[in-house]
Amino acid sequence: MARWYRLGMMPLIFLVVWGCGTSQAMAEVKPTQPRFTKADNGVITDRDTGLEWYVNPNPDQKFREAKAWAESLTVAGGGWRLPTMSELKAIYQKDVSDVNMDPLFQAKGAWAWSGELRNDWSVWGLAFYNNLQGWHSMNYGYGRVAVAVRSRR
Repeated sequence: MARWYRLGMMPLIFLVVWGCGTSQAMAEVKPTQPRFTKADNGVITDRDTGLEWYVNPNPDQKFREAKAWAESLTVAGGGWRLPTMSELKAIYQKDVSDVNMDPLFQAKGAWAWSGELRNDWSVWGLAFYNNLQGWHSMNYGYGRVAVAVRSRR
């Protein structure tokens, strides 16, 4: 019986080794496109949301400084602003870097200002180190980073 079993397995083994139809082309594996790409001018494009980002190279920005910087930014034709909370949350990526942002951002801090006021003296922002939404006084700047955003042009 073992002899007949081995003989019956021979065609099956032959088909597996042969490739079960080698005349068909194998499916081409296409590499996935990265979500974020960075242009030579520093503009980061988010393929998923269609937004463009630009990171202020200066750390420790108070809110009014961050807002003025974003609104006066002329890189790639201008039109920049501080992001909304939902836009900031959309770029949070746990464990992709020390500050949970794509490494292309090269942010000099892990807490980013939004453009959304909480009241007359405080502003909402996102703590990228733990993904928590919080607010701080407009006059507090230590560890705060400004990122500008705009719709893709």
